[in-house]
Amino acid sequence: MEQAERHPNWMNYPPLLQLYQQVREAGVELEPDPKFLEDPRLGRYQEHRLKNLEVPQSIKDFLTKVGLPDQFRPFRLPSDERSGKHVYLGTLFWVSCLRNETINKKKYLVIGESREFSPIVFTSEREMPDGAKEKIWNYFKDEHVSYEVVELKTGSVWTWYHDSYGDELSFVNSSLEQYLLSMAYWQSFYQDFSEKIESYLKKNRDKREWEYVERNRKKLYAPFLECMRTLDPPALRKRMTIWKRLTDISLI
Repeated sequence: MEQAERHPNWMNYPPLLQLYQQVREAGVELEPDPKFLEDPRLGRYQEHRLKNLEVPQSIKDFLTKVGLPDQFRPFRLPSDERSGKHVYLGTLFWVSCLRNETINKKKYLVIGESREFSPIVFTSEREMPDGAKEKIWNYFKDEHVSYEVVELKTGSVWTWYHDSYGDELSFVNSSLEQYLLSMAYWQSFYQDFSEKIESYLKKNRDKREWEYVERNRKKLYAPFLECMRTLDPPALRKRMTIWKRLTDISLI
């Protein structure tokens, strides 16, 4: 009992520990970011918050015994972090996000939402009384919103895009456990990945970030891809998943 208590809380949850051990036994050297998985950043949900929701016991156990982080900001490149053109909040796992939704006739639990704010600028012209033309700058705010959802029947995690054109679902992970570990592994991987890029650019000030990443893509992303192939293979096979997009900057 005392030995179990020395472990981080997430390691006391058998399904998560089993997945973690599976990755280690495959010889993967990458470790999940311990800070990302520690309390209080990894917050558990109180039972009464789920009382009026349709939630299978397996999903309820995960939320109440392990929980989710407050926020996940999966930057693709160091320049994305420095950019002042966009306000990117990433995915927010607020308690207020929790609700049931029926999407394409299937039942889901909304667990988080992602928001990105960016300015839109375009010009127009108007003719002045003297015949001259004046350029007018028009400024607008643009917002992109999506939701992280769990399919109640399978436990798989998806990103849900909902607008006037309808609903679109993009696969993320096979389970909440794999989703949480994928985020933690990305956090750990990205630290070293970002440092390598920054170091290269300091030594080669005439070079471009995306060219270096694209040219060395196979080597740079190898630690994370190796991890994901063991942790959750469908997360890389499915078309345009977040993990596929993060490891291929040519994808929009």
